[in-house]
Amino acid sequence: MNRPTDAELGRAVGENLHELFRSMSRLLPGGELAEGERVSLHHASPTNPMFKGVWAARAGADGLDVLAEEAERWLLARGAPFGFWWQVPGDASSDLAPVLAARGWAPFDLDAPCQVAGLDELDWSALDRVPDGLAIERALNEDAVRSFGPTFSGANGVPDWAGLAWVDATLAIGIESAPWQVYVARLDGRPVGTTLLFSAAGIASVFGVATLPQERGQGIGAAITLGALRDARDAGERHAGLFATDLGAPVYRRIGFRDVPGCAVSRWLWRADS
Repeated sequence: MNRPTDAELGRAVGENLHELFRSMSRLLPGGELAEGERVSLHHASPTNPMFKGVWAARAGADGLDVLAEEAERWLLARGAPFGFWWQVPGDASSDLAPVLAARGWAPFDLDAPCQVAGLDELDWSALDRVPDGLAIERALNEDAVRSFGPTFSGANGVPDWAGLAWVDATLAIGIESAPWQVYVARLDGRPVGTTLLFSAAGIASVFGVATLPQERGQGIGAAITLGALRDARDAGERHAGLFATDLGAPVYRRIGFRDVPGCAVSRWLWRADS
């Protein structure tokens, strides 16, 4: 993109997510992708709802319930234990929340703000405001990738399988071939933080930015975000965009990201046994 507006970058946050889902489906063994005029769905084997989902829904209020039922059947037919329904900037379906709530989909992130920045606008000096002994490393071998799993899960307070899914997916595709890059922050050699970098739709985006609870407040989250985005900048990317959690949003603002007014990402979690 040449001199994009913030609104264009905000829309790119959603398209970046869609490209991530397409990549998962295309590259992972047994992955499936069903893109249609009314809705798109993806399913891949790793046990994490990021790898199984519903997105780009286009239906009025009267058609959403039918669309949701069809999506649930599609996921069930593939043995999915769960999945996310995503709503991103530009989606035509604005009445999702009550329909999904009535069907048992639980809010996971609602109205997570889209945040964007030019990579030349970020506060790179934050990389120097970190504890002695902190190193930001791209995981380039199996041992390094495997260290991501328990660190991600521990930092987010989620089951082990949530982080292991990204490990399994990365190793299944191949570390150098995977469309995302895995990063681990180490403090005196101990893994303390994580992120994933994925560039598509004209932006570099980060996912899974997390720091172990006992290590927060030292600038590690900002540093691992910048460490990944520095590699994206060096690879030729010019813009960054992401959707932020409540915990992450102020961190990103401090390093130069800005919110896009009226631009947010929401997701709901479906469970097959609910």
